[in-house]
Amino acid sequence: MYPRRSIRWIRFMRQEAEEKANEISDSAEEEFSIDKLQLVEAEKKKIGQEYERKEKQIQVRRKMWAS
Repeated sequence: MYPRRSIRWIRFMRQEAEEKANEISDSAEEEFSIDKLQLVEAEKKKIGQEYERKEKQIQVRRKMWAS
Protein backbone atom coordinates (compact mmCIF):
# COMPACT_ATOMS: atom_id res chain seq x y z
CA MET A 1 0.00 0.00 0.00
CA TYR A 2 1.93 2.99 1.27
CA PRO A 3 5.68 2.92 1.64
CA ARG A 4 7.00 3.40 5.18
CA ARG A 5 8.11 6.92 4.40
CA SER A 6 4.57 7.88 3.41
CA ILE A 7 3.15 6.33 6.56
CA ARG A 8 5.59 8.33 8.70
CA TRP A 9 4.69 11.47 6.78
CA ILE A 10 0.97 10.83 7.29
CA ARG A 11 1.51 10.27 11.03
CA PHE A 12 3.56 13.44 11.26
CA MET A 13 0.92 15.49 9.45
CA ARG A 14 -1.84 14.03 11.61
CA GLN A 15 0.10 14.87 14.78
CA GLU A 16 0.74 18.41 13.55
CA ALA A 17 -2.94 18.84 12.74
CA GLU A 18 -3.98 17.58 16.19
CA GLU A 19 -1.52 19.94 17.89
CA LYS A 20 -2.79 22.88 15.86
CA ALA A 21 -6.40 21.94 16.64
CA ASN A 22 -5.55 21.82 20.35
CA GLU A 23 -3.87 25.22 20.14
CA ILE A 24 -6.93 26.69 18.45
CA SER A 25 -9.23 25.11 21.02
CA ASP A 26 -7.14 26.38 23.94
CA SER A 27 -7.00 29.85 22.44
CA ALA A 28 -10.76 29.91 21.90
CA GLU A 29 -11.41 28.80 25.48
CA GLU A 30 -9.08 31.48 26.83
CA GLU A 31 -10.73 34.16 24.69
CA PHE A 32 -14.17 32.99 25.81
CA SER A 33 -13.14 33.16 29.47
CA ILE A 34 -11.78 36.68 29.04
CA ASP A 35 -14.93 37.86 27.22
CA LYS A 36 -17.16 36.23 29.84
CA LEU A 37 -15.25 37.87 32.68
CA GLN A 38 -15.48 41.28 30.99
CA LEU A 39 -19.24 40.88 30.52
CA VAL A 40 -19.75 39.78 34.12
CA GLU A 41 -17.72 42.73 35.42
CA ALA A 42 -19.62 45.18 33.18
CA GLU A 43 -22.96 43.85 34.41
CA LYS A 44 -21.81 44.03 38.04
CA LYS A 45 -20.88 47.66 37.46
CA LYS A 46 -24.31 48.38 35.93
CA ILE A 47 -26.05 46.73 38.87
CA GLY A 48 -23.94 48.76 41.31
CA GLN A 49 -24.76 51.99 39.47
CA GLU A 50 -28.46 51.15 39.44
CA TYR A 51 -28.35 50.40 43.16
CA GLU A 52 -26.63 53.75 43.84
CA ARG A 53 -29.23 55.58 41.73
CA LYS A 54 -32.11 53.98 43.62
CA GLU A 55 -30.42 54.67 46.96
CA LYS A 56 -30.13 58.36 46.02
CA GLN A 57 -33.82 58.42 45.05
CA ILE A 58 -34.72 56.98 48.45
CA GLN A 59 -32.59 59.60 50.22
CA VAL A 60 -34.24 62.41 48.24
CA ARG A 61 -37.71 61.08 49.10
CA ARG A 62 -36.80 60.80 52.78
CA LYS A 63 -35.59 64.41 52.78
CA MET A 64 -38.81 65.52 51.07
CA TRP A 65 -40.96 63.68 53.63
CA ALA A 66 -38.90 65.03 56.52
CA SER A 67 -39.35 68.65 55.45
